[in-house]
Parts: sequence; structure tokens; C-alpha cells
Amino acid sequence: MVLLVAVLLVTAVVARFDWFERADLAILDFSIASQPRPVRGDIVLVTIDDASIGAVGRWPWRRSVLAALVDQLAAQQPRVIGLDVILSEPDIRYPADDAALAESIRRAGNVILPVVAEPGPAGPVMRPPLDGLRTGLGHINLMPDADGVARAVWLREGDADARPYWQFAAAMAAFGQASPASSDSFRHEAASRVDSAGWLSQDRLRIPYAGPPGSFTRVPVLDVLSGQLGPDYFRGKFVIVGTVATGLGDVFPTPVSRHGRGMSGIEVQANVLQALREGTGIVRVPELAGWFATLLPVLLAALAAWMLTPRDALIAVAVLVAALIGGSIMLVGSMQLWFAPSAAVFGCLLVYPLWSWRRQEAALRFLSEELVRLGREPGLLAAPARIDHSLDGRMQAVYDMTARLRDMRRFLSDGLESLPEATLICNLDGGILVANRRAVALVPPVLQGINDMPQPAGLGGLAGGYGTAPDDEGGYDDGYGGLDRPGLPDVIETLFPVPGPGLAYWDALCGALDADGPVMSSSDSHGVELATEDDRRYLLHGAPLHGEAGRPAGVIVSLVDITTVRRAERQREQTLHFLSHDMRSPQASILALIDMQSRDTRALPEPELLGRISEHAHRTLALADDFIRLAQAESQNLVFADVEMTALVLDATDEMWALARTRGIELELDLDAEGVVLRASPMLLVRAIANLVSNAIKFSPPGAPVQVRLHRLGPYLAIEVTDHGPGIALEDQARLFRPFSRVHAQGSDAPSGSGLGLVFVKTVAERHGGRVVLRSGVGEGATFSIWLPLRNRAG
Repeated sequence: MVLLVAVLLVTAVVARFDWFERADLAILDFSIASQPRPVRGDIVLVTIDDASIGAVGRWPWRRSVLAALVDQLAAQQPRVIGLDVILSEPDIRYPADDAALAESIRRAGNVILPVVAEPGPAGPVMRPPLDGLRTGLGHINLMPDADGVARAVWLREGDADARPYWQFAAAMAAFGQASPASSDSFRHEAASRVDSAGWLSQDRLRIPYAGPPGSFTRVPVLDVLSGQLGPDYFRGKFVIVGTVATGLGDVFPTPVSRHGRGMSGIEVQANVLQALREGTGIVRVPELAGWFATLLPVLLAALAAWMLTPRDALIAVAVLVAALIGGSIMLVGSMQLWFAPSAAVFGCLLVYPLWSWRRQEAALRFLSEELVRLGREPGLLAAPARIDHSLDGRMQAVYDMTARLRDMRRFLSDGLESLPEATLICNLDGGILVANRRAVALVPPVLQGINDMPQPAGLGGLAGGYGTAPDDEGGYDDGYGGLDRPGLPDVIETLFPVPGPGLAYWDALCGALDADGPVMSSSDSHGVELATEDDRRYLLHGAPLHGEAGRPAGVIVSLVDITTVRRAERQREQTLHFLSHDMRSPQASILALIDMQSRDTRALPEPELLGRISEHAHRTLALADDFIRLAQAESQNLVFADVEMTALVLDATDEMWALARTRGIELELDLDAEGVVLRASPMLLVRAIANLVSNAIKFSPPGAPVQVRLHRLGPYLAIEVTDHGPGIALEDQARLFRPFSRVHAQGSDAPSGSGLGLVFVKTVAERHGGRVVLRSGVGEGATFSIWLPLRNRAG
């Protein structure tokens, strides 16, 4: 604030005393010269040039020549004639010529003569024309600026004790008005000055030059006197008569002068006359608006330097400077308003280096303090032995320190990412702060981008106020600008269809972390097992994360995938069931038959005995084969090869041809995907398709067809087997793919089976990245489909 106030004061002083007046005038000159205006056609300059002097005689001419000139001009009825020729002394050689000129001026009635300011004993005095020539009068004084360039005129000048004279062009512009001319008749800048001699100048007008010298229409006096112009050439026009001959008359440098070429006094008067007639005189902006336009950009530059980066602040200052200069130029061209921008430009340019100096001082102080603070970290970093106190030296020291911190952070981050289980770090309210890759992969919709959100600086920050609370939409606000940070309850509810046990465990864990909370039971302290929709099992387990004060600052939570363990346990139970029941039962039946055969009273006929023993033996063998095939399908090491799917389906149906023939069932094939080659295990796929065809044959009534179809289905290749059997109720379909489960096992005419066939089909499909789909209803038959993804296509 002190810096800003100082810059504003300096800017105000610069603006008040016009310290950069030359720069402002240069911008004004460029504004005028770069935006020329159309020249009015009713202003004509009658010039006393070199050719006219050569024909009439040397200057000054006899006043009878001027009288003849006035008569010639007046005969064409111009609106007003401005005779810019000084006539303050009588013609002592030809006294009668003064009377002739006076008579011509009287007859014309619309001639304006100049009043000249000349030095006097007490200061400048106005020298009007001779008494007989005093008609309309106007002063021809110009007010060059400090650099000698004529940019403005005073509309009224004279002795402060007497009535001031109107400017020559203003007198011409006001001629013929119904009411006397006043300041309000013309656009002007309300200003006045009185010098030490009492000379009064009022109502300043900056001249908007129409173009470079020679822009207005010029007619030599010789052409007027010789009558070479038309009779109505000057009718209704403003005519200014004056000298432009070499060495005669005044020549002024102007903003539109080029290559050292000045502008004659009568052409300056023509530009003033055009500005007065069109109301386009350039005036300064109101004082209050000028101060506002001067100080506001400085405030904006200071605001940009404070809020933006150094580069953006520099760009903002450059834009402000360009806007000030460009706006000043545009104001002159569009609204004829003049605003001097140099003071504001100086203030804007002063803000940036001063603020950069202060910012560098603050940066050096900050770097020094950070180095000291980092050096005090116990066992973490060692401060450099010697620090160069220059900016580069301190930056290098901080870089060395932060490089070590980055290495430590990377070590910790890599360690978290490399953990074999899904791991999350939460605060005490459940808001997730960090999650490793495995955790993000579990629930991408919830945790995607979690590690890109603003993170706390460390555990100390957790204890110092990084707690979150659920917001109105169930998310967790972490205090970072309103960002909704997902919470652990969101993960539990998304991942597990029955989140109740998981949420109860989280509540128990949070309660145990609270000093006044209940102690967790021994079962809760070991975590809780949860199941996903696809029956994957996870152990949810948490432990406290302590902050600097030793109090719990957060929780580290792990989701341990125990699916493989539970699957192994389930397979062990299935194997025990298989050995204890399915495999043992046929063997027990064979032993019972042998025992019966040893007793004569209960012995069976030999053919019947052998048939029953053969049936039980075949059942045992079928169970063993199905169990072995299922184990092979679940094996982790499958050999895949490029398989032509049409040929593979034909191989599977050929195996079942004899069975279908025996039951009088026709296999109808619809192979609509010829040439499709997939990466697959041919032996397992043939066995899976054969299982589906075998089941369809077994459950179809004799003589009913079984359809086998191969076709594309979106991104899948579908193998469909349809029968016309009893169908499967919707409530029974859920347990159809469980091991040793048979839906029709209770019927007296139900086909034999082990209950592992469809489990084998499902396993094979999933090992190929596909799935099994069933469409069926009671009495409607059944369609089993194996969908294999086409992305497994060879090549």
C-alpha cells in the first residue's frame, strides 16, 4: 500500500506539472497527422504567390491593387472575405489609394481585416488597421507550444482592461450571424491566462489539421485580377487572402508538416475556420475524467502486479500502456478530445519494476526462512554448510533441499503404490486423501483422479484441520475450495452390494480411535470379510495413522483380496464332497451288490448283476472325467492356439451325432461365421460345446430337433444350442451353474449326470474372456449360449 500510494503521488505530480509534455505533444501530433479530415469545399485561399508578384510588381503592392482585388471578389458574392494583409500604416506615397481601398471594403461589406499584436512600452498592444478600414476585425496571433509547433489558437485576445478581439478565423465564422458571437458559439476549451503585462488570452482551441500543407484549394491573385475564373467561382464561399510568396508572410511548423515544410499563416487560419464551422476543435477531456483516466490505470497495474505472475503482470502493464496511448489517439480522431497519457504511462511503467523489486526482496526473505526451517527438521535434512546470499545461491540451496524432499516423497509414494493390496489413507471422517493403483482399479467411478486432487502436506496437516464431513450430496468436503472428495463409505457402498457389515466395521474403527469411544471386539479388530457382486471376497482392515502429537490423525485402510483363498477353500470342500459322496456312493453300491451275490437267497442273475455293476462303474468314471475336465479348465496354464470356429463347432457336434441318432434327434446346424479365427483352447471349447449339445439331446423329447447356431453378436461370437425340452424355471436358473447341482435330478425319467457339466462350460467361457447366457422358461425349452469376445481374433 505504501508503494502504491507513493507511485500515485508521483504520477499526480507528473500529470500536474506536465513533466512529459513533449511526449504528450508527440502523441497529439501523431493523432492529428494519422487521422486526416476531408477539406471543406467552401473555403478558398487567394494567394499572393511568386507568380502574382512577378506580374503585378514587388511587394508591398499599391493599395489600389488590393482595392481592385476586393472589388473582383465582392462581385462574385462570397460569404465573407478575410484579407490577411496588415494595413496599420498609411500609404504616404499614394494617399488616394487608402481611400480607394476603404471605399472598396465599404461596398463589399463582408471583409475581415487583421489586428496585429505589437510590442509597446508597457507590453504588447493591438494595432488595428487604419481608421477608414475598420470593418470586421480579428487578431491573427498564433500560440506555438514549447517546441515551436503551432497546435492551438486563442479565440479571444487583447488587453485585459479592454474588450478582447476575436480570432481572425472566428470573426469570419461568426460573420453574418443574427446574434453577436459569443464563446458558446464555437466548440472550445474553457481556459484563460493573463501575463504580467496584463495581456489576456481566452478560450483555447487545438487545431485538428485537415491535412499537410497544400490541402486547401488555392487560387493565385493574378488569376482573380485577370478574370480567368468563372463569374460564380467564389459565390457563398469563405475567401482568405494572404501571402505565400517566398520570403513573405508567416510560415509555421505544424503537426502535419513533413520534411521541414511549414504551413503558411492563411492555411493555418483555414484549418481553424474549418474546425469552427464543423465544431471539430480538439479540447482537453474534463479535469475529473482526466485524473480518473490517469490514476485508474496505475491502480490496475498495481493490482495486476499483486495478483498475477510476473510474466502475466508484465503483459498486463504492456496492455495498459498500449490502451492508454491507443485510447488517447482514438479519442482525438473520433471525439476530438485530448487526453495526455504520458503521466499514466509513466505510473504504470513505474509500478512494475518497483513491485518486482519488492517481490524479489520478499522471495529472498522467504527462501532464507525456508532454508532455516528445513534445516531444523530432525533427522530429515541437513542445512547446507554455507549459503550464498544472492538470489541464485538461495534458489540453489532450496533446490537441493527440495530435491531431497522429492526423493523421500517418491520413496514413500512408490512404497504405497507397490503395496500388494488395495490401500487407502483417510482422515477421521472418512474422506479419502490418497489411494494406490490397486484401490483405484477396484472402484474407478469413485476414485478416478483422487490422487490429482489437492493433498495435505503431511500427517501434521491431518491433525491440524484436514477433517472432512459429509456434504448434502453424501460426498466429503476436504476444505479445498469446495472440492467433493470421495469417502470410504462411498467406496464400500459402490463395491459391495450389502455394505452394512463394512459400514459397521468403519463406525467401530472410528469409535475405537476416539479416546472416549468403545473398545473394538476381538473379531472386529481383525477386519471384516465382504463380497462383491461377482462373488469376489475382500477383507476390510484398518489401522490408525498417528500425527505429530501422537493422537490419531487418520486411518490407513486395506482391502485384501482373499478370493483365491476362499475359492481354494470352496474347491477343497467340493473335492471332499465329491470323494465322500459322489465317488463313494457308486463304489458302495458295487460292494453291496457283491455282498448280495454271495448269498444264495439274494443273488441276482449274472447278466443283471453285471449290468448294475457296469452302470455304477460308468457313473464313477463319468464323475471322475467331469471332475478332471473341470480341474483342467480351472488350471492357470492353458495353451491357446488359433482356432477356426466353424470347424471347432463341427467337431463338437460330430461327437454327439451317435447319441442324437440313438434318440432319433436331428442336429440342425446354422453356421453364419465362416472364416472367423479366435485364440482359444480347442480341446476345452470342443468339450464345452459337446456338453451343451449332449444336455440338449438328453432333455429333448425323441424326434425333436436340436439347433446349433454360430453367428456374430455385436462384439461377441455366439455359439447357441437350443432344445425343445421341459425348460428351466426362472427361480432354478440361479443355481444351475453351481457344482453338483441338478435341476431335474428329482424326476424318475431324468437323465443321469454329475452336476459338473454346466460348471465346466461356464468356467471354459470365462477363461476365454466370455460368458454363458441362458434363455428358458417352463415348457419352452432352453437356449444355452457361449459368448466369446471377437477381440481374441487371431491377427
